[in-house]
Amino acid sequence: MPLSQGLIVSESAGDSVTELLTTSDEAFSKVAGYELTTYEKEDGDIDGPFALAVSIDCGSDGQIVWFSSAAFLDDMYNALSSGSNSDLAMNALSSLIGETEAMAIRSKSLNYNYLSISGSTASLLKVLMIGVFPIGYLCIGVYVILKKRKKQNEAG
Repeated sequence: MPLSQGLIVSESAGDSVTELLTTSDEAFSKVAGYELTTYEKEDGDIDGPFALAVSIDCGSDGQIVWFSSAAFLDDMYNALSSGSNSDLAMNALSSLIGETEAMAIRSKSLNYNYLSISGSTASLLKVLMIGVFPIGYLCIGVYVILKKRKKQNEAG
């Protein structure tokens, strides 16, 4: 979960609190915030584990789902999780409205984006990849070998 602030769930919470996402025991929270100078643990940093998302059931008064970062729905961070962040948010909303049947892992798109190039560009790429580049590398290799032999003959 990007740009998160760790949540510590109190044992004395009166309502039912469920930790949906948690960090590892080795996690720590930087007290410097956005002004940090290192990602390494320093004196004063708060030791984990932390909850990153919680669900609070207040009985007949309602239910709350709290995520510690609003950035987890940004396109860049959602793409890093292959869309799982948006699935988590949609499932949380489904839970809040009582639609347990609507909770699911959404299917991935099987549409592929193909690279289309013209026939002349394809021909040019074939000539370069099959002809020019291999011949160029061969010429460079022959030049290096001849240069080494010439140095050996001059030295010997």
